[in-house]
Amino acid sequence: MAEQVTSYKCPACEGPLRFDGKTQKLKCDYCDGLYTVEEVERLVAEKTAKAEVAREKEDARIDAANAEAASYGGEMETNTYVCTSCGAALDTDATTAVTTCPYCGNPTAIAGQMSKAVKPDFCIPFRFEKKDAIKALKEYYHGKRLLPKSFTENNHLEEIQGVYVPFWMFSGSAHADMEFEGKDSNTHRQGDEEITETKVYRVRRSGDVAFSRIPADGSSKMPDDLMDSIEPFNYEDLKPFSMAYLPGFLANRYDVSGDDVKERARQRAEHTTADEMRASVQHESVTETSRNIQVSMNKPEYAVFPVWLLSTKWEGQNFLFAMNGQTGKMIGNLPVDKGKATMYFVLIAAGLSVVFSFIAMMMM
Repeated sequence: MAEQVTSYKCPACEGPLRFDGKTQKLKCDYCDGLYTVEEVERLVAEKTAKAEVAREKEDARIDAANAEAASYGGEMETNTYVCTSCGAALDTDATTAVTTCPYCGNPTAIAGQMSKAVKPDFCIPFRFEKKDAIKALKEYYHGKRLLPKSFTENNHLEEIQGVYVPFWMFSGSAHADMEFEGKDSNTHRQGDEEITETKVYRVRRSGDVAFSRIPADGSSKMPDDLMDSIEPFNYEDLKPFSMAYLPGFLANRYDVSGDDVKERARQRAEHTTADEMRASVQHESVTETSRNIQVSMNKPEYAVFPVWLLSTKWEGQNFLFAMNGQTGKMIGNLPVDKGKATMYFVLIAAGLSVVFSFIAMMMM
């Protein structure tokens, strides 16, 4: 069955609209028209009603094609959507929520993919644009002494794409009962002897810690380490979800459920609680001796967060980088020049050798 898509066209010139991070409005690059999210939502609602007729016709066509295929003992599997701008059929994978029509270039949002069953509760809009992500990647290279020179000169930016990544946000509380061993030492001289006195304490901490909206990405396509590393996201920009924030970017619905990432969020809540308890113990040396932390979590909230993904290629290898589309934080893996690494290791070893030799001479 064909599902309905929503296209975003400029009311003034019919050019495609995209969400502009700097103005936080939808912008037409042809006539520079700017429209608020609320204005576009109203226009889309009107267009959606007209598109219903086209959707019904396409459903009838596909049903007829399936019936014909079945008569030959086969089955035609389809995942087809109708562009409301030009009427073309669009094929996408099962998790795509926003795409671009290859015939008219219009950004289209697949309403069925963000239905009430899977529609996000919240969205953080993009603030940084494509050019900002490219600039940030170049700055990320700067100062990396072990980075091969040929990497910065010869690697090619294969792909750059702004993506709304699905996240689950967990809130709740944790109750902790923990014990620590604390040590304080005091050194003084007594005659020709140097005496160190160490006092050992048994410390118990018990308390409750509340936590709010711990994020965990809900896409199997996104490396968890990259998504964790570009945090934090500023929840002051968290807005009720609207399809109008999506044009100009890719957007996928979740394919990893909240239940599947719940344990990741629970572990983060436990570790943060343990760190809070430990930080309250004021001794020179602190060692955790026992831990009992019970975490209780509410039903997760579903949101989409802005991420720029950049892929570069160098010497046959692909390197993936991610930038927080709200804060600009960049992260990614870089190659290491083995020759430079060996040289730095030799220099550091030589320097330490000189220091140890000097210390030995002073103690003789």
